[in-house]
Amino acid sequence: MITLGRGSVADYVANLEACDGLFPTKLSERVDLKAYAAKLHDRATSFELWEDGRLVGLLSAYMDADVAFISHVCVLPEAPRGSGHTLLNALFDEMRRTAKHVVRLHVEADNARAIAFYERHGFIEIGRLNRDVIMERA
Repeated sequence: MITLGRGSVADYVANLEACDGLFPTKLSERVDLKAYAAKLHDRATSFELWEDGRLVGLLSAYMDADVAFISHVCVLPEAPRGSGHTLLNALFDEMRRTAKHVVRLHVEADNARAIAFYERHGFIEIGRLNRDVIMERA
């Protein structure tokens, strides 16, 4: 079930910790997980996927500018198949509802699986920043 911002900071911390090693560079090597969880909880629009009371998928985007910016996406291996697609579609629905037409994200250049996922959903590369590919869907 997809919910919008139901989870607590503790739920987000638990999800980020569970996702930590799923990225090419561990998330904890790039951000303080507790501070990041609090920031996502307090400032982002977060789409949550729950399974048996556990947060197994999280997509957080900043929606306070003309361009929506996806800050975090992680779906745990035990989440139902297609969960990433479901979360992304929930964001697209919210963008339509709020009249946003462009969404952008950064993804590690060596995360080929994530890049392919975003390309399947209409994102294109618009640039590079350090080790990240900047992608956008208009």
